[in-house]
Amino acid sequence: MKRMLCVSSALVLTMVTAACGAPPVGIGVPDKRPTRHTIVFYGFSVQEEVMTEEIFPAFAARWRDQTDEEVTFRSVFTSSEQISAAIIKGAPADVAVLANEQHAVWLRITDSIETDWRTFPHQGMISRSPIVIVVRPGNPLDISTWDDLADTGVRLVHAHPATSGGAQWALLAEYGASMLRPGGSKEAAREQLQRIWANVVVTPPSSREALRQFIFGTGDALVTYEQDALLAQSRGAALEVIVPPRTFVSEHPVVIVDANVTPYQRDVVEAFAAFLWSDAAQRAFTRYYFRAVTDEALNDAVPEFQSLDRPFTVQDLGGWERAYPDIIEGVWAEELAEP
Repeated sequence: MKRMLCVSSALVLTMVTAACGAPPVGIGVPDKRPTRHTIVFYGFSVQEEVMTEEIFPAFAARWRDQTDEEVTFRSVFTSSEQISAAIIKGAPADVAVLANEQHAVWLRITDSIETDWRTFPHQGMISRSPIVIVVRPGNPLDISTWDDLADTGVRLVHAHPATSGGAQWALLAEYGASMLRPGGSKEAAREQLQRIWANVVVTPPSSREALRQFIFGTGDALVTYEQDALLAQSRGAALEVIVPPRTFVSEHPVVIVDANVTPYQRDVVEAFAAFLWSDAAQRAFTRYYFRAVTDEALNDAVPEFQSLDRPFTVQDLGGWERAYPDIIEGVWAEELAEP
């Protein structure tokens, strides 16, 4: 039987109550449209800075200019796996940005959402980020490819795939780079993943926490989002970012949690979701080192973005409907995860 990936009920309860003050749906609905709105937003961990520092204020200003109405945000940022589990348990999110589409699929299967994110622009994806290897200054172990992470003596920091969407992307990068190379195979990819995971020394619950532990001295290398590594580097962290010749590009969907959206706030929630593809929001994403989805010229303007030699996506691995059960559950959870 395949191993189930889950989060603790205590953490889910914490997530459900984290956005305190959000009224239950259908209770206290005013007789006429309110002039102040609160959007409850849940986002995966590395979205925190761009959302709170730029996108929330920019949307609030635009909405005020267009309608003379005020918008405030209550937000929770943690791992994507925990977000989806919390929403399924009843967390009051109106909008969520998830680390990967598999978590959106879970929400749809459990009837937590009705609106199909794939009908949104760019099939619901608001940003992208390649998966990269982070090393110490000067790259003392001369790491440049996924194969190098399997070398004897490399101590690898890796977020936990049972709780982190970023860790799931990382697994697919490590596996797919081997399988998709000329002459590659599933067996060779499985063996490479086994060798890499033999070097993992710590598995923090989120990509952000994994980066934090690496910065504070744990390990020789880290697998994470390009975005989080570049943002940390821009803020003074001592690290180098290695983009392997063949790497995975993560994509991040937005979903509307219909059950939590009252009729009075439907238009502002939908307007906020649409705003994420505006030029203002997409430029903000690139300032925080997410890659834009609407215009490649926005990415070309960021000098820190390295060119991607042979990028691939989840579709190259059969989509999430194949990649999750076959690789994350079938290889990692059954063969590599600790009991």
